[in-house]
Amino acid sequence: MKRKYLIQIVLFILLIIFSISVFNYYYKENEPLKKNTINKKESFSDSKKSSEQLNLIKDIKYTANNIKGDIYEILADFGETSLENPDLMFLTNVKSKIIFYDTKKENINLKSNFANFNTKTFETTFIKNVEITRYNETITGDELYMVLDIDNENTQNNLNKEENILRMSYNVLFQKPGYELKADVLEIDLLTKNLKIYMHDSKEKVLINTKLK
Repeated sequence: MKRKYLIQIVLFILLIIFSISVFNYYYKENEPLKKNTINKKESFSDSKKSSEQLNLIKDIKYTANNIKGDIYEILADFGETSLENPDLMFLTNVKSKIIFYDTKKENINLKSNFANFNTKTFETTFIKNVEITRYNETITGDELYMVLDIDNENTQNNLNKEENILRMSYNVLFQKPGYELKADVLEIDLLTKNLKIYMHDSKEKVLINTKLK
């Protein structure tokens, strides 16, 4: 009987040793593969970051003129070129200015958090916290569209294309001393400097508040 128990004990010990050996063999065999996988992911991530950094431009400034000689200037802290359209740039922390050739007319200052800017046509859509200031007037809204002259080629291809216009849309608030106005849309003709203010729904009225001192 003692011999039988001794054989069982020896077999049990051998089984444990065999199990440990098998575990160590497979663990060490697979461990390098796991490390290689992690390294590949890190390498892909680094490559993606490098690509994004190459596409990001700091301290941007563009200048253009319209047919009247007015100067349009746009500056931004950062710009990222669109991968689908190389002429389109996404700007961040945007400041812009329209300097009129006629010095009797007040220049227009614009700013917004973001803007979609066409570097070829200078067509610009300002987005979020948009503000226009000129003389003693302030106009705020959610979105501002601006376009200057369009060239002859674009004129032939886009007969109904707008030009030389500023259009503020959505939650428009126009303020100047003693006067406040709320509307859906406010347009400024950059050639005549005339204002056009209206609602999307013709049945609704533009809200005007006169502040009497």
